[in-house]
Amino acid sequence: MDVDTSSLISLTGNEARDEIVRAAAEVFMEFGFAATSIDAVAERLGATKGRIYHYYRSKAELYFDVQIAAMEKLAREIEPIAKGAGNPAERLEAMALRHATILMEDLSMQKVAVRGLERELLGAAAARHAKTLRSIIRLRDDYEQIFAEVIDDGIRAGLFVDLPPRLATKPFFGALNWLTVWYVPRRLQTAEDIAEIARTLTGCAMRGILKGAQP
Repeated sequence: MDVDTSSLISLTGNEARDEIVRAAAEVFMEFGFAATSIDAVAERLGATKGRIYHYYRSKAELYFDVQIAAMEKLAREIEPIAKGAGNPAERLEAMALRHATILMEDLSMQKVAVRGLERELLGAAAARHAKTLRSIIRLRDDYEQIFAEVIDDGIRAGLFVDLPPRLATKPFFGALNWLTVWYVPRRLQTAEDIAEIARTLTGCAMRGILKGAQP
């Protein structure tokens, strides 16, 4: 049976459900979809399986909700920046900075989202949840489009290298999203430490797209 994504999104603000989603994200991040079980999520949460099954009928539904919550947060935070003040380069830099910061602040949720839907691991579940998979892909495409539109503005203004905007988003996101592969929070890490990493990665991404930027 397909998941109703509108109901999933509306319920992520519920504190109990949000706790389940965050616990699940940690387990999915560590073990992947195939090796994660509802038992493991319940153990991480310190609750019974019944608490999870009260909200979710399957592991796949829970995995989808992690994806949705992660993408919704990114879009909610980034879209106002894209529509805000400043020229395209200033807006894109601010968007990239916030994107990188969110990846580090919500590492488990965002790492699961960046890793992708792992359709090959969902196996038969992919066919049963085709509608939900398409909805999540649409969320990803819509988020990428926010960046593509600002990049397009920058190309037209002569600020960015002349590439198809959707193509230009690929290496741009690659420079930022790669941190989900290597980044490990330190025990005494401060907000300024996170900000410094975000600034460094944003600088690298911007140098790759600014016209005439030095490598």
